[in-house]
Amino acid sequence: MNGNEQTVTGWGYAVEGRPSTMLQIALRGVHRNEHSPQLLPECNGETCEWMRNVAECLRSGRCRTAVLFCRDACLACCIANKVPGVRAAAVGTVAQAARALAQLGANLLVVEMADRTYFECKEMLRLCCEGADCPPSVACILQELDGHAHR
Repeated sequence: MNGNEQTVTGWGYAVEGRPSTMLQIALRGVHRNEHSPQLLPECNGETCEWMRNVAECLRSGRCRTAVLFCRDACLACCIANKVPGVRAAAVGTVAQAARALAQLGANLLVVEMADRTYFECKEMLRLCCEGADCPPSVACILQELDGHAHR
């Protein structure tokens, strides 16, 4: 369930600008399996507005988890984490992505595209597809801090 007590299934991805060759190949592989992701809003101008629109897809229940490939992961996380129920984490490696999902229950992985290999792209997409629930202790703390449900 998301913060609005809706049952949410599926996952999505968004890319700022043109996807790198490595990401394009990884996305083709993901689309061939039975757990195809949703393509989330495209960046058509204002980067901050685009990032907010992607985060709104999580809040509204359109997706359970998402991965965002962009130029500035810190800015994306700052904006996304202002949206109730979104737990965005900037990740640079597959290990960081796995840790963000397991320990934070991140529902938005934000990846800076510079120098990402095919393996990294493929694994981050796979991890996002698997998703993770927000650990109860983290959800409790986040709810106390901002009054929003982070489940």
